[in-house]
Amino acid sequence: MVQTGEQVLRGRLGSATCTGCHGSDGTGTPLGPDLTAKPYLWGDGSYDSIAKHIRNGVPRPKQYREPMPPMGGAQLSPEQVQAVAAYVWGLGHH
Repeated sequence: MVQTGEQVLRGRLGSATCTGCHGSDGTGTPLGPDLTAKPYLWGDGSYDSIAKHIRNGVPRPKQYREPMPPMGGAQLSPEQVQAVAAYVWGLGHH
């Protein structure tokens, strides 16, 4: 599941564009937050919270100028959302 999530985050599955804002290693860019560090800008950092924000997006970012569209603007399957949430959870809990 985590390997699939890495593939989704990197745009190799599901055509997600996560790395455009979160960086190729998830450490963030001026467009999107670091997924490897705390404190979390949204939610409590739990798997369920991460999956919710991937599904729903972030329409009004707290510290970034552009919103995150639901599923990063891609058409992800429920399994792909779960996989990328697991991968992102792992980035922040290493």
